[in-house]
Amino acid sequence: MNRNQPTNPFSSVPRVEPIEGVDVEILLDSIGSNRSGFLFESGLDVSGTGRWHLAGIDPIGSFEATRDHWSLEDHHGEQFSGEGDPLEALERWWSGWSRPRHLDGSASNECVSQFPFVGGAVGWIGYEAADVFLGLPPRQVPQGPVAQLLEGVPEMSWQLYDEVVVIDAIDGRCWFLHHERDGWQDRRWWLARDRHQDSIPCRARIEDASLNDEDYLAAVEQIRHRIGIGDVYEVNLARGLLLDGVPPARDLHRLWRAAQPVPYGAFIQGDPFSVVSASPELFLRRRGDRIVTRPIKGTVPRHGDERLDTDAARRLLQDEKERAELAMIVDLERNDLGRICQPGSVEVKVAAEVESYASVLHTVATIEGRLRANPSPAEILRATFPGGSITGAPKVAAMEQIRQLEPWPRSVYTGSLGWIAPCGDLELSIAIRTALVRGQRALIPFGGAVTWDSNPSSERAELTHKARAMFEALGI
Repeated sequence: MNRNQPTNPFSSVPRVEPIEGVDVEILLDSIGSNRSGFLFESGLDVSGTGRWHLAGIDPIGSFEATRDHWSLEDHHGEQFSGEGDPLEALERWWSGWSRPRHLDGSASNECVSQFPFVGGAVGWIGYEAADVFLGLPPRQVPQGPVAQLLEGVPEMSWQLYDEVVVIDAIDGRCWFLHHERDGWQDRRWWLARDRHQDSIPCRARIEDASLNDEDYLAAVEQIRHRIGIGDVYEVNLARGLLLDGVPPARDLHRLWRAAQPVPYGAFIQGDPFSVVSASPELFLRRRGDRIVTRPIKGTVPRHGDERLDTDAARRLLQDEKERAELAMIVDLERNDLGRICQPGSVEVKVAAEVESYASVLHTVATIEGRLRANPSPAEILRATFPGGSITGAPKVAAMEQIRQLEPWPRSVYTGSLGWIAPCGDLELSIAIRTALVRGQRALIPFGGAVTWDSNPSSERAELTHKARAMFEALGI
């Protein structure tokens, strides 16, 4: 333990060092295969969501939790563990390095205030992490390759970074943000990097699936039956796919960023597992007392022809089934935000708009609210997690159906990943189009909403549309 370091690594306003000649490829190359690190890449600006690239390596602390057991390493290198509510433990960890908002420079340092993230926690909360605080029983993992991949993977994993590199995706300017920890002058890690070699064409294969075609179609019919008797209104059903022969996580991110540019591309490298995500969906963005969620519901394939795509977007907006799916989730998200927002402040800013991606068109809504009583990140997660777009409605009833129908845990998939700042600001995506990578294997599920009007074959085809660009990049 270094007693010369401050009690809180974020006790000072960050120092901003402009740097030249650094781009996303350099940052990606500099996260070597034997180092913990992350790259959040906004490769597509959709509705103002894609401006910043963020990167860091060698975290100074960590927090992990599985079920009701948690462990952490603080920024002095001391390790602690215990039992109990994982969100309460996360809040205690966060409070050890949090700091008042006014110290973040929003008023005193205009240069710092332009950046969304100047250090803090980076990581994920997996889908099954909600089981504890929603009162659902533990999930059993079937024996076999998927159990081997998931062994030791936590349900929450956060790493603490006090030094980050930030790139403005609009004009290419780049900065090193740090808090003057001893030796910062020698930690310009992006200067020492592996030179990227052209990748050998990937030939991954699907090794196993949680549901075969027959089982998936039967599950859709079971959900329609449950809707018919009034148990649920909508359920998001996912099909887990276990792939073998996938490239290292860094190369997988490189393949996906080329095949499917998105606002929330992410590469989080750990040992022995890493996460790669090409998510188009914002779960939560908090800035000050404002909070925003942008659920996606409604998907059709793109045609690659502007006229045909315009026509498809128009039909998507007019499709009663797709609009009903989105409307139900908008109502759910309004209720979730209402638990932590000032009465009457939650508004649907956009009821439905179409966004265009490499292989699909999505319908998206925007809901905003004004927070009350300055809730902590853990309190926000307790009120809202997991996102309604990947559960269904009512949320807990839909999750119970998911538990009955999906044989495999989802793990990181349909959880959330992103960052949490010392002041409590945060930005979390929904972990869809997401791979949990371990060695040459990866768990890559895909899902979609099932309603009373769903056609089982059409639902199965929608999963194919969502997976197309990602799997073609892997040679599938």
